[in-house]
Amino acid sequence: MTLTTRITAPGLVIGTVAGVFTALFMLVAGAPPAWAVTGGLMLAAPLAAFGAGCSALRLRGVFRGGAFAPVALYWLIAFPLARLVQEVGTRLVVGDSFALPPQPVSFLVYQALISVGFAIGFVWVQERLVRGGADR
Repeated sequence: MTLTTRITAPGLVIGTVAGVFTALFMLVAGAPPAWAVTGGLMLAAPLAAFGAGCSALRLRGVFRGGAFAPVALYWLIAFPLARLVQEVGTRLVVGDSFALPPQPVSFLVYQALISVGFAIGFVWVQERLVRGGADR
């Protein structure tokens, strides 16, 4: 496995797994299957893209191993955008109408708060499963 693959793969996998869990949780919560699958895909795609981007920045040395703050700042912007894509995209595909979530500013602020947890998980996976990532 090349270094590039080792670095970008976790970002892709994390986004994909998050989308699968989203779809499963939506099904368990009673959402119609079309909403659950669409919601999962609409979250998986941007999270996988942003995750690969974050990993690529690490590969280029912009984010060094063990540094949490730059990754947290990255996800502070990327995670709310991914969630916004999911919300708007799911409503557009399944509901056939373009609509922002209710109270969009509050929605984005809440997602920014959640992004810190996502960043912690992302750094943990990058550090533990990739064993040092780009620093190796």
